[in-house]
Amino acid sequence: MQPGFRRSRAAFGVLAAVALLACGPRTRAAGDTPAASPPAARASASGAERSAPGIAPFAAGASAGPADPAPDPAWAGPAPRTSSGFRNPGMAETEPRWGALLRWQWQRLLSGLPRDVPGGWHPAVLQPDLEPFRARRPEPRIVWLGHDTFLLAVGGTLVMTDPQLSERAGPLSFIGPRRRVPVPVAVGALPHVDIVVISHDHYDHLDRATVLGLNAQAGGPPLFLVPLGAGAWMRGQGIGNVRELDWWDSVNARGLKVVFVPARHFSGRTPFAVNRSLWGGWIVDHPTFRFYFAGDTGYGPLFREIGRRFAPIDLAAIPIGSYEPRWFMSPMHVDPEEAVRIHLDVGARRSVGMHWGTFQLTDEALDEPPKALARALAAARLPAGAFFTMGFGEVRQFAPRPAAPVASGAAEREAR
Repeated sequence: MQPGFRRSRAAFGVLAAVALLACGPRTRAAGDTPAASPPAARASASGAERSAPGIAPFAAGASAGPADPAPDPAWAGPAPRTSSGFRNPGMAETEPRWGALLRWQWQRLLSGLPRDVPGGWHPAVLQPDLEPFRARRPEPRIVWLGHDTFLLAVGGTLVMTDPQLSERAGPLSFIGPRRRVPVPVAVGALPHVDIVVISHDHYDHLDRATVLGLNAQAGGPPLFLVPLGAGAWMRGQGIGNVRELDWWDSVNARGLKVVFVPARHFSGRTPFAVNRSLWGGWIVDHPTFRFYFAGDTGYGPLFREIGRRFAPIDLAAIPIGSYEPRWFMSPMHVDPEEAVRIHLDVGARRSVGMHWGTFQLTDEALDEPPKALARALAAARLPAGAFFTMGFGEVRQFAPRPAAPVASGAAEREAR
């Protein structure tokens, strides 16, 4: 066997493994990945949250939210368990379809995919002004650090989503998709982060170097809120300030109520540990601002259930990238048209696109998701400002609404 062929075959194997972890296997049922993982012995620490929030009415021109107030029984309770972990509602326990993954990778090689940006991908990277974050000013504001990593400031508390500020999204420094855009702010240059919310354990959403840097920050570690089953990995890295949540569980901390909500996805940091921990999104609720972070997800009726409980949402962060080819990606990654449907389903006043432009994970060009989002908004007859994208390192401030009660419900735990 020629050395060049061996290197190509090895590279293909690494690419296929990374594709599984970053993008997910396709299952034989209508929607996503089942299967394999842990805390059989761990039940939800609390039940499903049932009471809808009482908050201020929609602003003029805001998304109307779901019309049907009835709960969706499939998505209204704790995450379904398998013999070894978790699954999405309506899915039988199955194994990843390796054949579909290899078919996709083979098609990419034959077709010259992923698509390149003509002239190369060189977006501007802004140097964000972090002084208002450090000063703990009460006005809601966010900065986008790329992919699914935001720093949110609300009520003087700083919350980071899906921490990934490394050069690669993979198990080692030389394996995995390379970051295509420089990090706007290094971990050590961030203001003190109070809470970190993690949607699932894939490498492009949970980066070891980043969480270790946050854990070592001056002033003490943040509170890490993670899905059920992900706490063992965190503690294995020496991170102790961790709370694990099931769907609809919540934690009260630093003036916020943070609720773990469903998503349609899967988990696993190796091909041998698929779905051993849970996956989901997050509601970050303050009396003057409600933020929804969707994480990675395919489309489904779960968003109407989220909207039923939490609409109106002041700002939703919704993925718009990593969606081609649809025959493989649709169970676990929405496209921009489906992202607009999520925006409407959850009753978001405004939404921001994420999960695009940072890592080349799938077949579409890095600059394509915002273009497709603009087309989807026009087709839905929504103004461009209702669902926007941000520049790398861009900061946006939002007007707080009049103070109102945060969501309340049975699934509530106080973090101390």
